[in-house]
Amino acid sequence: MDAQQRRDQAAVALLTAWLEDEDGTSEFSASLVSELAVELGSGDDLSGALEGVLSLVAGLTSVAGHLLIRSAHGHGTTEEQELQSLSLLFA
Repeated sequence: MDAQQRRDQAAVALLTAWLEDEDGTSEFSASLVSELAVELGSGDDLSGALEGVLSLVAGLTSVAGHLLIRSAHGHGTTEEQELQSLSLLFA
């Protein structure tokens, strides 16, 4: 398994934990972020942890992009239109 696959799988694991935390009160997601960052990083020091966090962010970005494309196709819109619609939820 290559590095991109590992980080994408870690991102899906994090999203799965988020989905299972219905009321947003669980500490599980926060502890999972730490575990995944260590797993994806290259060591136990601060730079290794930072590398792991950045890798997890890259994985989340990749997964979000795939979800955006699927959502746009499902709604019959372009990816740009779907992203604009999504951005209104956070405006």
